[in-house]
Amino acid sequence: MKKFELIVCYVLVLFCCAVSPVLGAFKAGDSADNIEMQLKAAAESLMTQTNNVSDSRDVAKIWKYVEYLWEKDRRPEARKYIEAGLTFEPFNYYYQAKLARLMADQGRNSEAFDRALIVYEKSEDVDTVEMVLPIIDKSRTTPFKTIEKAEFASPTVVLVTIDDVNHLLVQELQEKINEYTGLDVVIFSESGTPPPPDRSFFTSEIRRMRPAILRMPEMLVWLKSQNIAADSLKADNELFVKTMEKFLEENNPIAAKGFKTNMDLARLRLQQWSYDSLRDYLIAMAAPHRTEKWLLVGITELDMYMADTNYVFAGTNPYGQAIISYRRFMGDFNQEPENRKRLLSRLFKQFLSVFGLLNGMTRCTFPDCARVFPRTLAEHDEKPEYLCNECRQTLEKLLKTKIKSQPARR
Repeated sequence: MKKFELIVCYVLVLFCCAVSPVLGAFKAGDSADNIEMQLKAAAESLMTQTNNVSDSRDVAKIWKYVEYLWEKDRRPEARKYIEAGLTFEPFNYYYQAKLARLMADQGRNSEAFDRALIVYEKSEDVDTVEMVLPIIDKSRTTPFKTIEKAEFASPTVVLVTIDDVNHLLVQELQEKINEYTGLDVVIFSESGTPPPPDRSFFTSEIRRMRPAILRMPEMLVWLKSQNIAADSLKADNELFVKTMEKFLEENNPIAAKGFKTNMDLARLRLQQWSYDSLRDYLIAMAAPHRTEKWLLVGITELDMYMADTNYVFAGTNPYGQAIISYRRFMGDFNQEPENRKRLLSRLFKQFLSVFGLLNGMTRCTFPDCARVFPRTLAEHDEKPEYLCNECRQTLEKLLKTKIKSQPARR
C-alpha cells in the first residue's frame, strides 16, 4: 500500500505544480446565516486595509459578498461593498456597471449615465456592456445573419464571425472599415461548429506527466492487475485521465476528487487553434455562397498559431481569405485594464495589415504604415491606423475605391 501512496503523492505533485486545486470555502453543514456572516466578515476585514491590499484574490472576497447580496435581491445593501471594492479595482467594469444600475434605481440618473457611458466605451465584455444599455438608451446589437449567398457589384469586405465574438466590437469594426476604405462591408455569422483546439493546456499537461507515471513499476503492476495495457494510455488522453481517476479512487478518494477537479480546470485553460484548421473551416463554410467580389475575412476570439510559432494575430492566403484573432489584443489577456477603443484600434490595424496581403501585396517596410510587420504587441501598438501613400494608392487602383489619406505632417 505504501508504494501506491507514493504514486498518489507523485501524481498530485506533478499536477499541482501546474494547476492549483480549488478549495471549498464552506462546510457542508453551514447554515445560510452562517455563510452570510463569513462572507460579510471577510469583506469588511478588507475594507479596513485600504493600503495593504494588492492581490485581486483578496478583493474577490468583497465581490463574493456583493454577489451574495445581489442574488438575494438585497441590491441596495450591496452598494457600499461595491464602492469599497472599486477603491481597489476601479477598472473592474463589471462592478462599475452594477454600481451604475444601483444609481439608476435610486434616481441618480446623471451619475448613473456618466458611469454607464464609461463602461459602454471601455468594457470588452458583452454581458457587462448589456447591463448598462438601458441607462444610456442604447439597444443590443442585432444578431448577424448566418452566412448566405450574396452577389456584389464591386469588391466587398465580408466579415464572418467564427465561434463566440463580441458583436459590438465586430459592428464597430465594420463601420470603421467602411469609413476608411469606402468599401461596402457586410457581416455574417458562421453556419457550423469550429474544429476542436489543436493545442491545449490539458493536452500539454498530460504529455508532461504521462511518461513518468507509466514508467513507474508500481503503476505497471496495478495496470496489469486491471488488465489495462500501458500502451493504450499513450495515445488516448481521455482514457489516461479516466484510468488515473480510477487508480486514485481506489487508493485515495480525496486525491481522486482533486485530480478530477484540476483536470476539468485544465480543459478550461488557454487553448489554441491552428490557422490551417480554421482556414479550412472558413473555406468550406463560405464555398457554397462566395462570389468573386468577396474579400473574405474571418473574425474570431479563438487564439491562433501557425507551424513553428507560439501564436499569430492573423493568417492570410493571398487572393483567398484571411482570419484575424483578437484574443491577444484583449486587456485581460495582457493584464491591462479593459479598453474597447484600444481593442478596436488593434483589430482595425490588423485588418489593414491583412487587407493588403489579401489583395496580393507584399509586406510594407515604411514605419508609418499599418501594414508593417510587428514582432510584439508593443510594436503593433506603435503602428498608425492608416496606410502609407504607396500602399493606399496601390489598393485604390486594385479595388477602384477612394481610401482616406494619412494625416498631413506638420
